[in-house]
Amino acid sequence: MSYTASALSFMFENLGKPVVFTGSQIPFCEVYNDARRNLLVSLIFAGMCEIPEVTIFFDQHLLRGNRTKKFDSLGLNAFDSPNFPPLATLQNDIKIRHDLTRHQPQSRFRIHTNLKSNIAVLHLVPGFDDGFISHISHAKLDGLVLHLYGTGNAPSKKDSLLRSLQDVADKGTAVVAVSQCMRGSVDL
Repeated sequence: MSYTASALSFMFENLGKPVVFTGSQIPFCEVYNDARRNLLVSLIFAGMCEIPEVTIFFDQHLLRGNRTKKFDSLGLNAFDSPNFPPLATLQNDIKIRHDLTRHQPQSRFRIHTNLKSNIAVLHLVPGFDDGFISHISHAKLDGLVLHLYGTGNAPSKKDSLLRSLQDVADKGTAVVAVSQCMRGSVDL
């Protein structure tokens, strides 16, 4: 759900209507489940609230679609949004953070369908053999995402790693560095 919501948030340029994804941890057919409430509240957000963006509603939170990750495979509060607060929270009523929601677009709605799918995601770990990057530099990649330690640490003292990354970038591949941490940012 997080991947789909994120992709649609970039595909739908100038979206003027709410798109709300939801689901449940406990199937709808069970006597006790979270499906009914998640579905009903999602319908309220989609039909009655002017939040013109792709979102995910789960448990008590409406989250921006392209900021959402699934954190728990069992708990009812399965999704969260690292580094960005919920757009709305369900309490005894609905608390919408209008200061965080997108404004109504001024331009015409467009759908982008030319997506790049030839992307490699590399999760660096201590002792990583940077020769692997020189191997994938021969592949025709549209993007390379590097999951680095902490605030963006990588074995930067290795000249071969830096040369390999430069080779990848010189071939027109977008290289992006992100942190393996759920909160915080990358500072290279």
